[in-house]
Amino acid sequence: MSSFTDNIVIMAVPGARRGLARLLPPGWQRPEWELWDGFRYAVGSLETPAEVISVPKYFRFDGASVPLPLRFFVPMAHPDYIQAAALHDFLLWEGKHNRRACDRIFFEALGVLGMPLFWHLAMYLGVRIGGLKRWRDRLKGWFHAAQD
Repeated sequence: MSSFTDNIVIMAVPGARRGLARLLPPGWQRPEWELWDGFRYAVGSLETPAEVISVPKYFRFDGASVPLPLRFFVPMAHPDYIQAAALHDFLLWEGKHNRRACDRIFFEALGVLGMPLFWHLAMYLGVRIGGLKRWRDRLKGWFHAAQD
């Protein structure tokens, strides 16, 4: 079975909110976190991992990217899944894996952390659907830039 080989140690990073974000309640604002210690994740099996991912000390991430209306039900940072969110953000930032592989590893990591199946699937579907929207927005930006 896959495994996190180290616990996560994080610190909230104070951020300067601009525009309308300053008016949101603190729990609804997008936080930023920094790892105070790196951690490793063994993909596949701890005994014979297909890959060991090392997330470095001081890596910054934003927790789970939860749409504003759903933050009442799923906070952007919770001990049950914050380590999987940090791993997912690192994988996307690092760029060694495609989006589907990053999302698959996130799904696996949620299971390792013991998330109940309903929330496990809901969060996985959230990153898959959210990724499609971001990809579509990115394509729009590239298309407009190419026309200029």
